[in-house]
Amino acid sequence: MTHPPEWAIRCPWCNAPPGQRCTSPRGRRLAIETHDARITAWKTAAQNGASA
Repeated sequence: MTHPPEWAIRCPWCNAPPGQRCTSPRGRRLAIETHDARITAWKTAAQNGASA
């Protein structure tokens, strides 16, 4: 299974580690794969040339 590219970084919202799906504040699986904050952080890191 291929993970979304934004999973290469830790989620700043729920603190999900790289390679793992985002969770709710109680640790439950979300209906969405990734928080918007994680996608934004990943895009920012990619634009800055940071390696994940």
